[in-house]
This record gives sequence, structure tokens and C-alpha cells, in this order.
Amino acid sequence: MEAIAARPAVSCCRSAVAAGTGPRRLLLNTTSAGARQKSSSARTRRALNIPPHQSFLGFNSGSDGATRPTSDEIIFNPPSSAPSVFHTPFKFLPPSDPRRRANLASELFASSTHNPSSTSPLSSASASEATPSPEDLPLAGGVPPLKPRHHLTKEDIEEMRRLRAEDPVKNSVLNLSRQFQCSKLFVLMCCQAPKEHREKIKSELEQVKARWGPRRRAAREERHRRFAMLFNGEL
Repeated sequence: MEAIAARPAVSCCRSAVAAGTGPRRLLLNTTSAGARQKSSSARTRRALNIPPHQSFLGFNSGSDGATRPTSDEIIFNPPSSAPSVFHTPFKFLPPSDPRRRANLASELFASSTHNPSSTSPLSSASASEATPSPEDLPLAGGVPPLKPRHHLTKEDIEEMRRLRAEDPVKNSVLNLSRQFQCSKLFVLMCCQAPKEHREKIKSELEQVKARWGPRRRAAREERHRRFAMLFNGEL
């Protein structure tokens, strides 16, 4: 019974193959299992690497096959970089900024001989009003600079040295700078911790360095090397 049931299917396939031409016969014999797929990144990258059309390039090919520009235009496409104050949009400029005025080019590049109206009292008064004062400008580092007060006397410096030598842990550089209202650099210039305290801090630092791995040690050495190159003017 199985052989009898299979005979009509076999005869139909034979008639279909015999009736078709060469390419159709090849298409009929090809299966989906034998087709090559783009399962790797290299094949996918090669398939997607399609060159742009000639209409987008604007170049024509010469007799030797080399591409030549059809016009003398230069496309300026610089890479991305840090924002500059010279390209700040006017929307983000303060009202007192002189760059908001329409005569920016004449104010920056024209001299008084080329622009006599700029020397008039009215224009100078408006320019002085529009020019921001140093107090209105934002801070560069975010922290207001410390102005030297010169309020410490010789007795204060002696007291600072006594406290530092008496208890260097309690009277640290930060605490002394807050107590005497001066900078930490001034405290380091005036007094120094005892030798025992410095040796203790050094031994603790050596214990911390002993627990470093090869990556952290190499990173710290590279950091010191970059600092040396920076101070030597090599960077």
C-alpha cells in the first residue's frame, strides 16, 4: 500500500522536472538548507559596505578612471571639539554682554579712525554700561580665590608651630588653617610635623602600596611619568 500511495507523487515530481528548463530545474533542486547565510560579522560588514552613489559625491571619472571634482568647492567638516566662547548662541548670553549688539564686528575689528561714531560720548557711555564688570563674570574654577589678608603676626606663627609639634593628629594642617584663617599652603610653609609623625605616615603609605596590584602600580607609575613630562614641557 505504501508503494502504491507514493507512486502518484513520484510521477508528478518527474513530470514537473522534465517540463521545466535548465535554470528552473536548478532552482527546483536548490533547498533552503544549502543557502549561505550572513551569520558572521565579517559577511554582514561586507554586505553593508555599499559605496555611495555618484550623485552624492559630485565627482566625475576621467579617462584614466580617477575621480576629479566638478567644482572648486571646499567642504569644511571639522571634528567635534570643546565648546568655545566665540560660538556661544545669543540666547545664552547675559543681557549685559557686549556681543549682543548688532555692531559687533565694528566694535571688535574697526578702529576709531574707521569708525568715528565710536568715539562719541554717547557711544562710549553705552559701551561702558554694556561692558560687564569683573564681579558679574562667573568664576573660572567654581571656587572664589583666596585673597591674602596678612593678618598673622610672629606670635601667631609661633603658636601654630607649637600646636603642630604638640599634637600633629589633632592639630592637622586643615584644622590649623581653619583656626588661624589662612590657607593650607601657608601652614605647610610655617610649620612642619615631628619626625616620628612623618615616619608613621610614610610607613602607613608603604603598607597601602604593598597591597597594590600590578595594574594599579603601573597606573600610578604612569601618572608620575606624565606629571614629570608635563612639568618638563614634553606634553
